[in-house]
Amino acid sequence: MSSKPIRLGFVEPGLRRTPFFLEIRRFLGPTVECVYYARRGIVRRYVEAVDAPLFPADPRPLDREYPISDAELRVAVGQKQLALREKPALAKARRLLAELSEFVDRRRVDAVLLWNGSHLRGALATYLARRRGIPVIFGEHGYFPGTLQLDLEGVNFRSSISELVARGAAQLPPDRQLDRALDLEIAHYKAGRPMRVKEGRLPPVYRLDTATRIRRSLKLWYQARGGSLAPMRRADNADPAAALPPHYVLLPFQVRHDSQLILHSPLVGNDMERLLAALDAALPAVDPRLRLVVKFHPGEFPQVQNRYRDLPKRYPQVRFCSRTPVTALLANAAAVVTVNSTVGFEALLYDKPVVTLGRNFYTVPGLVEPVRRLDELPDVLARALSRPADRERRRAFLRYVHSKFLTFGSCQDFSERSLLAVAERIGELLKRASSPLQRPAAEKAALAATARPRVAVATPAFEVRSCVAELPAAAGLQPAATRYQKR
Repeated sequence: MSSKPIRLGFVEPGLRRTPFFLEIRRFLGPTVECVYYARRGIVRRYVEAVDAPLFPADPRPLDREYPISDAELRVAVGQKQLALREKPALAKARRLLAELSEFVDRRRVDAVLLWNGSHLRGALATYLARRRGIPVIFGEHGYFPGTLQLDLEGVNFRSSISELVARGAAQLPPDRQLDRALDLEIAHYKAGRPMRVKEGRLPPVYRLDTATRIRRSLKLWYQARGGSLAPMRRADNADPAAALPPHYVLLPFQVRHDSQLILHSPLVGNDMERLLAALDAALPAVDPRLRLVVKFHPGEFPQVQNRYRDLPKRYPQVRFCSRTPVTALLANAAAVVTVNSTVGFEALLYDKPVVTLGRNFYTVPGLVEPVRRLDELPDVLARALSRPADRERRRAFLRYVHSKFLTFGSCQDFSERSLLAVAERIGELLKRASSPLQRPAAEKAALAATARPRVAVATPAFEVRSCVAELPAAAGLQPAATRYQKR
């Protein structure tokens, strides 16, 4: 590896994550220099407050476009943005590409860190990095409380663990120390420990003045409501204190605009109502005693929640919940049916039967019961309920996820333990990306032809695994303009 420090470029880390990724500079050591690209006003203020390198220096938009064909531009924008907001994304993309290209060149960026990577700037930064042989570290919330995903290939289904799970390599044998730590984490989750752990105090330098905090809170509140001031009406027909049905299947709704549905849901797209109808029709044939319980996602746009308000009238036999904790619902469920939600993974912690209709790193036979066609749902659910899961395989998988895949740190946790764990993981990934032993021969040859001379870094093979192109019109994938229109 070169003796010069590696320059790690953070692209729009986000309002809530920027302070953490600024503080992490102290823990990355002298071998890594951090530079930041940001357009959002408060994010720029955070970066300027600690005198960190910021691009662009002038917040005015760049007045030039990146030279790229229309067809290649669609590749750069990515399938999520094309599915949700095609016209505005394509209209902005050439200027954003030019600006991101200038960021990489002027700041001499050797590696990029993105949160999730499916938003517009993230998709464009990934496109540029891949074509320049620059490694990308993707970050996302983890699957245990207080954890993160940090990976060189992507997050969730696109992460490197997916291939390992598919070929049975993401397994660890019994180990007293690992099992003790895993049992402790499972106990914490079942006891209600929040997934987004907040420990350690936000450093004073990032604390905003009262007027800015009020403006920020109002803006976030308005954005969270989908740009609407209409009152939110919940679709609950359940008293949180009332008893749940004695036998029920849990269906957790997912956020309609989330990449988990947009990219990895080939059977129902982002149409959760279609899945609700299919599952409600399937239950009587599977077991007449079973009832259906639906858990609404707490992060869903209020306008979408308002669209759900008539569901209790249309499905009086179904129980709808917003406030009941998912841990309480999982503890008593006979089974969980999900597209690819985190709740499906959490059901493994309760050793529940899980039926999946989409793609995630855990949605493989032996861990869950995947549905390949929607008309198979009744048979697959009946099989999941009647055939015990392979508990040893699940346990070996959970050991691997807990000890190898996830990083025990959180962007809301400013403790030294959290910052150090994330910094160490970033350092490991940068070291792995810079090692020629980690690269296939064909890729090393391709990168050698285009590599920039200043730092010998490379990036792992990246396969865009998406199902948007496979979705039929009936799958329910709807653009933003129609998804959030008022009724």
